[in-house]
Amino acid sequence: MRVSTLLLTAGFITGLSTITQAQTFTDPGAYNNFIVSEQRAMLKKNLRYISKSAHSDNEKKVDAKRQELIKQTETSLNKIGRLPAFQDDKGFKDQTTDAILALLKIYSEDYKAVDMLAATRTATVENMEQYFRLQEIAEAKLQVVNDSVDAAQHRFARRHGMTLSEDPEGKRLAEYMRQVSEVNSYQHKVYLAQFRIEKATARLTDALSAQDPAAFEVARLQLVDDAKTATTELAAITPFRGKDARYRDAARNLVKFYASFAATQAAQMKPLMERKNQLTKAEAEQMNAHITLYNTQNQKLAAAYNQAGNAFQATYIPVFND
Repeated sequence: MRVSTLLLTAGFITGLSTITQAQTFTDPGAYNNFIVSEQRAMLKKNLRYISKSAHSDNEKKVDAKRQELIKQTETSLNKIGRLPAFQDDKGFKDQTTDAILALLKIYSEDYKAVDMLAATRTATVENMEQYFRLQEIAEAKLQVVNDSVDAAQHRFARRHGMTLSEDPEGKRLAEYMRQVSEVNSYQHKVYLAQFRIEKATARLTDALSAQDPAAFEVARLQLVDDAKTATTELAAITPFRGKDARYRDAARNLVKFYASFAATQAAQMKPLMERKNQLTKAEAEQMNAHITLYNTQNQKLAAAYNQAGNAFQATYIPVFND
């Protein structure tokens, strides 16, 4: 399951001008519409990327959509950057250019963070919390930029006698982005709660592979504590939109298994590991039974959790094919 469908983009699109004269930049309506059309082209590329991320497991195809998004953003930046100010009115054009530059920076930083944290066995909860926090900060910064573009556009309209209106397509795109934001916010909460057990789990299995009972016991106790924290956090998460608890419950089932295993079977394994060279046949069978239980249930519940996460995205992020 992907960490996030992210990415925030051109939320600053407002409606096209009601002036629809010929596309000459001696006309303020045409000038406005040219900038808005580039903003909308970027937004559509971003929505195609988000949609592909939510509905496809083909990483090459998903990344191809990301590359298309970045290329479109660079193209739009170049076009608007070359655009002369309309009758020495630089505000709308300059604010839009700044916004597009901010988008490119956010793309770069967010994707770098994704790459850095891709290996969940070595990433920490603190890193993941920081990752999500940076996303929220980036979104807040982007909203400031978006608001400045919106204000600049309205100043431009007032100065040049234009009336702005929100068109049906703009409303549709805004609704899609609203749904994406809602899904991401919920998924981050569930993911982070479940993620709390990842590092202790990795240490537990590493210690078992190394036949290191002391390290195994440290990891086991940490897993007991982390599972308690995760259980508390998941219990506080209500079903999505008040009715769909499948993703949250899949995370709870996985965490519940780890909590039980750490408190019971793993506790029984530690003294057996300490006597690994003197085990009776019955003790060896007991050890193997614990390992088999772990492998079987871990594989089953982890797969169910990942499938639930993918299904959650696929269900609540609409397909976007425009």
